[in-house]
Amino acid sequence: MQILLIGYGAMGGALLKGWEAFYHLTVVDPFKENCAKSIEELPEDYSPHVIIIAVKPQILDQVISPYAKFNKALFISIAAGIPYENYLKWLGAKSRLCRVMPNLPVMVSQGASAYVLNENCSSADDGIVKNLFEKVGIVKKLDSEGLFDAVTALSGSGPAYVYYLCECLENAGIELGLEPEFAAQFARQTIIGSALTLKESASAPSLLRTNVTSPKGTTEAALKVLMHENNLQKIFSNALRAAHDRARELAKS
Repeated sequence: MQILLIGYGAMGGALLKGWEAFYHLTVVDPFKENCAKSIEELPEDYSPHVIIIAVKPQILDQVISPYAKFNKALFISIAAGIPYENYLKWLGAKSRLCRVMPNLPVMVSQGASAYVLNENCSSADDGIVKNLFEKVGIVKKLDSEGLFDAVTALSGSGPAYVYYLCECLENAGIELGLEPEFAAQFARQTIIGSALTLKESASAPSLLRTNVTSPKGTTEAALKVLMHENNLQKIFSNALRAAHDRARELAKS
């Protein structure tokens, strides 16, 4: 299967790293070494089966139209906020389109990817998408394109929230007197171990939290701060709403 990857930024590079053991990908990116710089540099007889669109949403309209000539390909876009109707204008009304929202952990085959297919796609196309993204984590099909912005806010942007949590834990440990290297190592391992526990356990996160929290103990003291008046939940709800609304804005720009 010939796969063409357009864009070799953070997400394009993460997918390439996750897939390189399984597939051969041709890459187009004007700013990266060892890539074709544009569609003009591809061989004349080149005919990809799948085209992965991994460029920033803000420049998509400047980049994508020349690829309409590959009208037999399945187009898979990972760009946030851009609805089907835009792609149909750029690529043609009969284009087979799939929107996927992966996240950065695809680079270590631990991603979470949600997808929707347009009405031009077949069951074979569905199978191709599942096959590709099962190689790099879990994959779920959405009931409608309308849910895409919510997934973007939750899991697409979600790794950044976790990385920021790690930063906060490191800094708080340093403030308590720990050496920076020690604080960094233990903050990371705490998140890694907790994440693996979530993956392997059938228990709800709330139960796992309760299991760590002894009455009148140190964890309870910390949680009283974090959970005071449900403040942390409100912060996350507001943060995801902001990401969701920004995805909606990208669709209109």
